[in-house]
Amino acid sequence: MSNANARTLFSTAAGFNILAGLPLLVATQPVARLMGLQTTPTAALFIQISMIVVLVFGWAYWMISRDPVRYRPFIVLGIILKILVVAVIGSHWLVGNVAWPLPTLVASDIVFALLFWRYLSSTRSAQALTQLH
Repeated sequence: MSNANARTLFSTAAGFNILAGLPLLVATQPVARLMGLQTTPTAALFIQISMIVVLVFGWAYWMISRDPVRYRPFIVLGIILKILVVAVIGSHWLVGNVAWPLPTLVASDIVFALLFWRYLSSTRSAQALTQLH
């Protein structure tokens, strides 16, 4: 994968995280209702904490887009987080705890996880050569 493609991939992931996280952070009650989530004070607290994590990962993806070699370890964390988010939200959807809007939004995370993995795999040998010099 070329550097330009890596920049595009990780910039897109950063933008996605910002677009997914910011509305639920700043307008928790109305956006949560649109997503079919409970809006009790405790639920709102955990939604907001989760969205802070989403936004911080968006920032990490932006940093990766600027220097994928330096921030390469963040990519592995992104893959792990995205797979876990899909697994947790997907399992809650399967048992009927959440409505379809949230798993639909989160489904794109599996696509990003696969693209991140593809990037890591395609750049592994180049990374090893860089470290030798």
